[in-house]
Amino acid sequence: MSGDKDIMDIAEICRRLGIQPVELEAMEEEGLITLAAVRDGKALPSEQLVRVEMILRLQRDLSINLAGIDVILEMRSKMIQMRREVDDILDFIRIQISRDVRELLGEEDYPMALGPGEEFLSIARGISGRGDTGTPFDSARDRRRRGK
Repeated sequence: MSGDKDIMDIAEICRRLGIQPVELEAMEEEGLITLAAVRDGKALPSEQLVRVEMILRLQRDLSINLAGIDVILEMRSKMIQMRREVDDILDFIRIQISRDVRELLGEEDYPMALGPGEEFLSIARGISGRGDTGTPFDSARDRRRRGK
């Protein structure tokens, strides 16, 4: 490794991974990695080492060529981004449902609704809120009907 912790010497990486420098250069030509220019030639930014290892596994274990690996990695990147977007949407929906439930049931009975399938915090605070059906919704509605 060179003196800079963020840059790894190509000779050391090749020795460590059992590959030739030409293989790293081919990965760079295909646009799969970016080698950094240094005084002695080129080096690999350390954050790309995991990517190089993934590329080598795809080549060795599945016999996929670099063009195919490029497609796979691009699809993987898009899937990760889509998963983040879905998680953001689910978080938004949970917040909205929680607000709607609190508004519908009254904050005094259920100060905060948790995520799907979870109990309400008010139950943990000692307000059981459970009627004969065992759901917190029934007893809150029943209390309101009775004017309590």
